[in-house]
Amino acid sequence: MSQHEGLSLKSVSALGLRGFIVCELFCVGGFLAFLRLGSMPLAMVFLVGPFQLFAWLIALKDVSYALALFAALLPAAGLELLPAPYYHYVYFPAAIPLLFLVTRGFLANGPGIGRMPFDRHDAVPLALLGVSLVIATANAVAHGWTRADFWSQAALLVEAMAIFYFFAVAPVTPKEVRTIILVFCLALAATVIATRLLPLLGGESETLIGGITSKGGLNTLGAMLSCGAALLIGVSLQTDRGSARVIILLCLGVVLSTLILTKSRGAWMGFGAALLYALLRVRSGWLWTVVVLAVLVLLGVGSLRQIILSRAGQTSEGDPSFFGRLVLWSYAWKVIKTNWMYGVGFDNFRYVKHFYGYPGNVWWMVRFHAHNIFLEMLADLGVVGFTGSCWLFARTFIRLDRVVRAKVPDRWALALGLGAALVGYAAHGLVDFVAFHYGVLALLAVVLGLGINVSRLDPSPGLRGHTT
Repeated sequence: MSQHEGLSLKSVSALGLRGFIVCELFCVGGFLAFLRLGSMPLAMVFLVGPFQLFAWLIALKDVSYALALFAALLPAAGLELLPAPYYHYVYFPAAIPLLFLVTRGFLANGPGIGRMPFDRHDAVPLALLGVSLVIATANAVAHGWTRADFWSQAALLVEAMAIFYFFAVAPVTPKEVRTIILVFCLALAATVIATRLLPLLGGESETLIGGITSKGGLNTLGAMLSCGAALLIGVSLQTDRGSARVIILLCLGVVLSTLILTKSRGAWMGFGAALLYALLRVRSGWLWTVVVLAVLVLLGVGSLRQIILSRAGQTSEGDPSFFGRLVLWSYAWKVIKTNWMYGVGFDNFRYVKHFYGYPGNVWWMVRFHAHNIFLEMLADLGVVGFTGSCWLFARTFIRLDRVVRAKVPDRWALALGLGAALVGYAAHGLVDFVAFHYGVLALLAVVLGLGINVSRLDPSPGLRGHTT
């Protein structure tokens, strides 16, 4: 890289985080607008055109921007708005080498200097996941348990593990972690607003129906929203400026109101568990104010109140959804008893269960998973993968909880939000398995990675030579 190019990139980075966020929101917003108007070529211009390339150029000189760039597109991934060729061949595969470059200090005077070494204790469960994926994949191939997206789902888990690694080692200050979380939350609120308001423009689109995505499933959307709400609660507790808190509160209102519209009882339960954890861990007048305002909104808006009451009334022994889960859990146990050692392949239970008597030999094309993340992981990756995933999840949460209880300056609120998000994932996972989805799995990897990072950060500021 020439000196002129280096100076140019430095001046570009000097635009700061706000300019970067505006650029990213412009790209995502333009993509959503033209997607809604039915023009996929013009929509893709905003993902691969000059403005998005400009953002990738900035990311090459600042690791925080590189991580934020990935996080900014996560909401569009979670709502399954990104075209399959884009996320298969650009979003994940191109983002991972980018993160490798910036975290390794590949560029001259790059920000890789001072990155945190990966804890060997965290490497053990990650290695168990990798080993279990190889064994389970080999077992599936040996039995002929393969399908069209079998290999792509295995690659998805590998990519998620790589994403976890980079988010665990790259940030070296709480400010960088906060930046990544804020970018994700702002992009989430902006994407939700776009998907809810753009249908008013008219036209036809199979992607957006009634303002909410119909492709990824409402449980998947609910998982993204409940996680985003938990993260917003965390960052709000250490936000001093009143204007910033108002923006966070507005984003929280958008996210929570849309969460209700999903009618996903699993996501509601997940966010309820996350909120309960937050209330038990901190005594904050600001948090109680947010909770009281949210309750008043729910009671005051008749349509939202009616949705909650009607869905709650449907939850009974006669609920076909609940009965279907019982059937899936029983077949998951059948698969586990036979394949507890090797597993049947990541995201492969929905196909394999038909070889164990599950009715309807064509219904494997519908994503009927075990509807329980613990049973699914045990069936898919066997006892080794199950141990690795539970170890990583529990270890991260416990360490985050220690930071919260110790009230570590500059970190306890971030740790609270990340820990609450993990609680929400676990609670939602009792009745749903949404980690098969590339957006949700990537977000879980980001949350786990940032959780590991926050629990190990040096309390002294200024470890890196630049600011964000």
